[in-house]
Amino acid sequence: MNTKKKCIRMLYATIALFLVSMIVVLVTVTGNGAIKQTPVSFVTDEGVTLTGTLYVPVGASADAPVPGVVVAPGGNTPHTFYYSYSLELARRGYAVFAYDYYGTVGSGMTTQGVSGSIAAMKYLAGLSFVDTNRLAATGHSNGGNQAFNAITSEAAQQAEKRAVIFIGCGISAPDIAMLDGINVAAIWGRKDEAGQGTMWDTVHKDRLNMPKIADMCGTTADELVFGQIYGDFANGSARVLYNPDTFHSMSNLVPSTVTNVIDFLDASLEHTSTIPSTSHIYLWHELAVTLAALALCLMIFPVGMLLADLSFFASIQRPIPEGRSSARDPKFWLFLLAPGVISALLVKNSIMQGQTLMGKAPRLFNIQSTDGFIWWFFLSCLVGIAFIAVRSFVDKSFDGRQLLSNFRMSPANIAKSILLGLATVAVPYSFGVIGERVTGGWYARIFQTYMVSIHNTRLYEFPVYFIMFFVLFLVFAGIQADGLRLGNGKGKADYWLTLLANALPALLFCGYVFGKMVLTHVTAINGREMSRANGAMLGMLLIYFLIAGVVTKFYKKTGSIYVVAAVNAAFVTWVSINTQQFIV
Repeated sequence: MNTKKKCIRMLYATIALFLVSMIVVLVTVTGNGAIKQTPVSFVTDEGVTLTGTLYVPVGASADAPVPGVVVAPGGNTPHTFYYSYSLELARRGYAVFAYDYYGTVGSGMTTQGVSGSIAAMKYLAGLSFVDTNRLAATGHSNGGNQAFNAITSEAAQQAEKRAVIFIGCGISAPDIAMLDGINVAAIWGRKDEAGQGTMWDTVHKDRLNMPKIADMCGTTADELVFGQIYGDFANGSARVLYNPDTFHSMSNLVPSTVTNVIDFLDASLEHTSTIPSTSHIYLWHELAVTLAALALCLMIFPVGMLLADLSFFASIQRPIPEGRSSARDPKFWLFLLAPGVISALLVKNSIMQGQTLMGKAPRLFNIQSTDGFIWWFFLSCLVGIAFIAVRSFVDKSFDGRQLLSNFRMSPANIAKSILLGLATVAVPYSFGVIGERVTGGWYARIFQTYMVSIHNTRLYEFPVYFIMFFVLFLVFAGIQADGLRLGNGKGKADYWLTLLANALPALLFCGYVFGKMVLTHVTAINGREMSRANGAMLGMLLIYFLIAGVVTKFYKKTGSIYVVAAVNAAFVTWVSINTQQFIV
């Protein structure tokens, strides 16, 4: 079978996978017809917009009101990350309002109103189909304080039955007496890298919040039993600590957490459902979104190959030289691995440093999570340039003149290369937009990239970040396209070596964070610098497989590092400026 036919078949396969995934997403977002999801946007008492999603059971009405739950997101996370129990609670007859706190996604920015939590509860309690005598709030990570303020706000104080669930965070009440009359649950992961060792330690039971939750339960930290209900649901004195074997970012996704949330709220708000608390459909949604995202990533390759064959792009095609590196040469491994090790050492300080430096020009750079990564990427480029300069002198198998010749191209062909990259990514982008329009939005917790339409408030950011990513990816493409290819090597070996070179810093950093957590039950994340660095590296690990594939496949096809850089820059810019975060 010729290459063109293979590309066409692969394109059809990726389209089919995406469409099937969207059908599954459409079924799950409606709870198989049991719920209705509605985008919410309104101006709060603080004078700014609050956005989110309202999940309403089909049978809810003023004559048959249902209990209401406010879902508060953690720092650096949109409300869509809490789809698991938002969906499952709505399926069981709860009205759920999951919102984006002030300064994120579409919500306006203000330091008033406790990040929008008070406005969120006021909005939910004001709906005619919500039973104002049965209200609850959940909060994950930084959202714990928001959940506390929501459930103790004026809009919720009249409720006869109230409950609050703190997930992956401490007991946010400044005085535990303020939680009197409110049923309280805490869910602390046994391997929570953002809490273990700094906020609590459920293994040694001697950290900050362990004595606090034990005191609320009327016992000591050593004698507290995980999962045991202390107190009475009827009078709002029920307290419980759940301890799933999970990490921080996954604490909202594991089935045990979702089941515990359902059971605790059912008991607290005296609610019943015919659906067992252990029967979940949200995992199908997670799987479908992951497969849809994978389909769009893979779609880039057949689309790009087919476009590159058009006569319009013939002038950018170049022959590629034979690979000259040898896997038996220690110098090859030194120059492959050493830059990654040094780049990993730069992660901790550079992510926060980049957010601060680029944040000084907020009109130009206002996506902090992306700014931090770009600054680290820039520093990594400098490390790579330094090592490639040294290699050109000490490694006879490496041709520095060939590397420099790769950068020589006419302005017209550079423009064509950029056009090819943008056109390649435009196809999966279009499918992502169609999927968003049909389903109302497809997001998940596992695959934390957002392959949907770029919000109109961020369109102006695309050329700004694209230019920066293009330059950085061009440098890396120049270093890796020929420098990592083995003599008489096969394409698969080139791909895996390129993947290793790109992903090594993230693998080393995340391996250190989670390895220390597993081995010592004490987290390496002891401040904002490490927290944001960990988030940046985890996010990039999801797409390095694509970046490495673009380097090897598109360079082999066109011989142009400009095409490689343009495709990677277009894709990474799309998902980077589409992160649902303005202010971290």
